[in-house]
Amino acid sequence: MSENQILHVGDNHGHLNPLKGMGIENFAKKFKASGGWLYVIVNLLSWNFNIKIGSPKDYRKLYDKTIKTAENLRRYGLTVPVIIGPHPAETVRKIQEGMELSEVAEFMIKAYEIAGEYVKLGRAQGLGEAGRPHWPVPERIMETCTEIMFKAIELSAELDVPLHLHLDVGRKPLELAAQVARKTEARKVVAHHVKGELAYYAAQLGLVPSVPAKRNEILAAKKAWNSMVIESDFLDDPRRPGAVVSPWSIGKTFKRLINAGLMTYTQARRILVHNLADLYVVKPPFMD
Repeated sequence: MSENQILHVGDNHGHLNPLKGMGIENFAKKFKASGGWLYVIVNLLSWNFNIKIGSPKDYRKLYDKTIKTAENLRRYGLTVPVIIGPHPAETVRKIQEGMELSEVAEFMIKAYEIAGEYVKLGRAQGLGEAGRPHWPVPERIMETCTEIMFKAIELSAELDVPLHLHLDVGRKPLELAAQVARKTEARKVVAHHVKGELAYYAAQLGLVPSVPAKRNEILAAKKAWNSMVIESDFLDDPRRPGAVVSPWSIGKTFKRLINAGLMTYTQARRILVHNLADLYVVKPPFMD
């Protein structure tokens, strides 16, 4: 990679916590200094903000906080698509609190319909994270989470916007999601945090692989480079600094791959710029 080539970096999935995290200004400056141009912000969990959820409408508080954070990030020149909707952990917690399975499914589907209203107004650009727990839960809970995921895929198809899926590891969850995506003609169902070795399989199924921005995962996903995006899944939690990839390390990782002859500049640019621009229908500010 020549010195005059700039590697612009897009991160497909991350979080920010303006109450307890590193601070919006600090984050924006560090990410931009590393080549960052796009950061897809996904809402955190309701309890990260001490929001009490008594009805689906209460998720508006979580959505509004996420949207406000995105607005503040954009002031630093970043492109910031917003993804909103309850995480499967929210479903699990409601069941643990005693809510009936049929009631919790209706509850979370309504919360996604409310998120869809934000999308229609242009306040958000996609939905998520819907999906299935990646930790052990009783089968009845997994089935309820899957039902909610199917409805979220249908809504994604209606709105024609990205849906980030939180899935358990393996081929079966990918296949379940892909079946509904094909049936509903949902074109932008994102397999969030998919392992590199499964990225090409996800792409073959018609899903958009979003691979963790780690060297080994990127290389394992080589056959999917034309269609995949990458993500940090940054938590913005000072108590867990090593839990995920830092967004500002992404550029370094890709430059090392390029300089080692393991990837071309053109291939990196497709993953970090073009595929993201297509997915979120945005025009990078540095391109004519």
